[in-house]
Amino acid sequence: MLSVIICSIEPEKAEEVKANIDKTSGIPHEFIVIDNREKKWPITKAYNEGAKMAKYPYLLFIHEDVFFQREGWGRIILGKLAEKDCGVIGYAGTRVMWNSYSGWFQTYEWQLLMLYQGGKGETSILSSSGVELEHPFGEVVCLDGLAQFVRKDVWEEYRYDDVNLKGFHCYDVDFTLRICAGGKYKNYVCGVPEAIVEHRSHGNLNQAWYDDTIRMHDTCWKGLLPLKVESYEIELKEALREAERIDHYFLKKMTKGGFKGQGHVLRRFIFKYPMTGKHLGHCIEDSFRCLVHIFKKHN
Repeated sequence: MLSVIICSIEPEKAEEVKANIDKTSGIPHEFIVIDNREKKWPITKAYNEGAKMAKYPYLLFIHEDVFFQREGWGRIILGKLAEKDCGVIGYAGTRVMWNSYSGWFQTYEWQLLMLYQGGKGETSILSSSGVELEHPFGEVVCLDGLAQFVRKDVWEEYRYDDVNLKGFHCYDVDFTLRICAGGKYKNYVCGVPEAIVEHRSHGNLNQAWYDDTIRMHDTCWKGLLPLKVESYEIELKEALREAERIDHYFLKKMTKGGFKGQGHVLRRFIFKYPMTGKHLGHCIEDSFRCLVHIFKKHN
């Protein structure tokens, strides 16, 4: 019933994930493990190739550091996936995606998530309003890729973008956003206690992540944003204020980390918003940081 697809670079970790799913899923399943140590495929290609081999109508794309915490989640997830308008089910997403540089997370006000987050010697529960016992599946526009459930026919219609996204970032957000933008399917964050997962590592925002994120916003998503869950109410003034802050934060992190591409992002940021006092202050602050970065680079 369920084809589990893993892009693996550490076989021992893939075996741990397989053992965990064997113990907890409660449904027939198969594993398709793409050994990417030698292939070195982009994750988009690894996932697409794995999905082509799947013999079951339901797919799970999962990382090697994600584990289910309770037994019997399989039928719960498949019951939701069987709904005609169900797109992708995951564990962290956003109800609004504005035309501001970011990954799936833009602001706490718009996010939905339900999972255990491990790593750095401790584990904590991450949750937000909107996913409750009365409404265990919260609608979002896009999802993080730590674990993504989807029907094979939906994947066949959209697939992961292995033409524009050649690395290991943004594939998840791009895939789910395009599905939402198509208008036929809805994406969800799973808040069912029996299906909760633990993610045992934290993400890494490196140069490749910034490059892929900028490319995704400038090319793959051109004309798609902003996008929001239809039932989610938000005032335009509030959204624009948040969007300006999101772009400013993205550029701030770029300059502090010394990543390339700051000039392009800064020019876009300066002319994108009305020149209010706050925006002017952000422009001056970000411009100064960019100049400091350029000075350090050449000295």
